[in-house]
Amino acid sequence: MQSAIEVTQLNKSFAEKSVLNDLSFSIPKGSVVGILGNNGAGKTTLIQTLIGLLKSNSGKCKVFDDVSPELSAETKHKIGYVPQEAELLPWMKVYQMIDYSKSFYDQWDNELVSRLINEWHIDEKQIIENMSVGQKQKLAIILAVGHSPELLILDEPVASLDPSTRRNFIKELIDMNLDKGNTIIFSTHITSDLERVAADVLLMKDGRSYYHGEIDDLKERFVKLYIKSEIELPLNFSVPSMIRRQRIGGHQMILVEDLSQVSLEQIKQEYQAEITIEQLSLEDIFVEVHS
Repeated sequence: MQSAIEVTQLNKSFAEKSVLNDLSFSIPKGSVVGILGNNGAGKTTLIQTLIGLLKSNSGKCKVFDDVSPELSAETKHKIGYVPQEAELLPWMKVYQMIDYSKSFYDQWDNELVSRLINEWHIDEKQIIENMSVGQKQKLAIILAVGHSPELLILDEPVASLDPSTRRNFIKELIDMNLDKGNTIIFSTHITSDLERVAADVLLMKDGRSYYHGEIDDLKERFVKLYIKSEIELPLNFSVPSMIRRQRIGGHQMILVEDLSQVSLEQIKQEYQAEITIEQLSLEDIFVEVHS
């Protein structure tokens, strides 16, 4: 499958602070990928480097086979981008901002824009500087999708939206992906939103890719094992990919990163043990990775 984005050994630093470290991944066209990571993990830097707002120190990133930051006008027209803080012209009224943005594109989905304006209760005659932060964010999202981009990139797009609007927006993303096969990439710290819309996750830690793949696969790999044994486990007991171990009552809790590497039958037989497996939510995994 053809890639929408290719990142190869990407490095970016500011002064002496390294933000992206030898980062490599590929995103096929038509994917919905959530970028998850703590503040300072490099999410925004990655996004801005992808679309050419920042220049990397080394490595390469390509969007539709076009190398950043020298993206062609054709490639830029395929991209919709929403930054963390809406970049709007504050003296304009909403309808003027829409007309201004529309003038830069050969095609514009008037029906979609009008529907979202109505559903998200935006007053087209309101001056932008008088709008709330949430309303400005809604408008920024509408402007980003108005030209039906093949690649939609959103940096913390729902952080300032109320729960109802967030749900409606997530549904809109799902519909866009299903109807048009858009590639959608968004960074977030709200794991529940990510689970609703994204099939894949790029989990970042310290500027690196900690995990990139399907959310369901991550949740199957990352589990807690509760071991109740007739024979006491030795103090130095460990299993492959173990992250931590804790005694809870008469049980031993073992947190593992990759269950496929653990021989459960061997533990059962060697220690006459009963083993209970607890799967973690994406939020639990996120907390464990960054603890």
